[in-house]
Amino acid sequence: MNTKKNEFQDIVDESVNVLSTNNLQENLAKIIEDSTDLDTQKSKQLLKDISDTIELVDKNYKDLQQAKKDGKTRTQWLQNKVDIIVEDLSDEAKTKFIEEVKSNLDSANNDMLVEVFDETVDLSKKLPNTKYEDLNKKVIIDDFNRQLKDNTVLGAIINEDGKFEIDTKHKEIKAVKEYFEAKLDSDYDKEFKTAVSVATEIAKDKDLLPPSLKDKTPEEISMIVDKGVTSAKVAYKLANGELNAMDAIEYTIDRNTAILNSAIVTATTKYGGAIGGKVGGFIGSIFGPAGTVTGTAIGTVVGKFAGNKIGGLINKGVKKVASVAKSVASSVVSGVKSVVSSVGNAVSSACSSVASFFGF
Repeated sequence: MNTKKNEFQDIVDESVNVLSTNNLQENLAKIIEDSTDLDTQKSKQLLKDISDTIELVDKNYKDLQQAKKDGKTRTQWLQNKVDIIVEDLSDEAKTKFIEEVKSNLDSANNDMLVEVFDETVDLSKKLPNTKYEDLNKKVIIDDFNRQLKDNTVLGAIINEDGKFEIDTKHKEIKAVKEYFEAKLDSDYDKEFKTAVSVATEIAKDKDLLPPSLKDKTPEEISMIVDKGVTSAKVAYKLANGELNAMDAIEYTIDRNTAILNSAIVTATTKYGGAIGGKVGGFIGSIFGPAGTVTGTAIGTVVGKFAGNKIGGLINKGVKKVASVAKSVASSVVSGVKSVVSSVGNAVSSACSSVASFFGF
């Protein structure tokens, strides 16, 4: 019996089961206090950090969707957000900021190829100019979007890996079933992701998560959870016909774009400045192998509680998402053997290591 696996499931069970109660924030804070060494004030602060992060990602995603309805592109939306972030920085600081974001997005993708797929391929593309000015702004943001697309492809294929198959034999938990049956981006989604993030923080406190997540902030953990449970829900919606394949990929890329901006805003707000490695640290934590693989595992664990029917559809959906992800991959990613082939034998010990923590 995998003790860590069962204990993590119990924590998730307890956290999501208060979603139907009144005073949700109070109940989640009480679970944190009862499950950790944190006092009442620190438990409430931890919950606030988690809730604010989930709310920010949701707000950014919905703002992006409204911008697209108004005729703007993903690049234009992200460029506008970056404009706001760097507005008060000197030209030199702006350049350092752009270099930090770019280098860490590059590293996140390249590290996944090495640590997850056992491939050494440099997905980076050198920018001719890293000065954030004039027409060069679009070139820079286009590069960010390309990297987010590649990251989405890699994440989808990791999710396809057989080691993370949905186990449909677990009991059905009503709160989890409701999450998958609710529309994408409903208010219930935010509450659910908050509860699962609380559970993950408690699991981290109890040393139930891989060591790579031990030093992650509540904000980083919340974004990792957001990505993980969202990927499972997208897979379900695709498998049951609510989403088509291309919409599933576009949705995921948009979510990742919203998360990238949320990570940058959170890091600059939390640490009082845009430069100095903190922004890059957030990006690496969320979009790199540790965040992607663990987020996938958490999404899979959560999917187990949705019951046999939903669990089975998630299992089918992750394979469909991965298949279409490969077909729309950028030319660089599509040239990586492990990514475009069957992933079963390609995934390295990075996935196996995380899988063991969750009992796969």
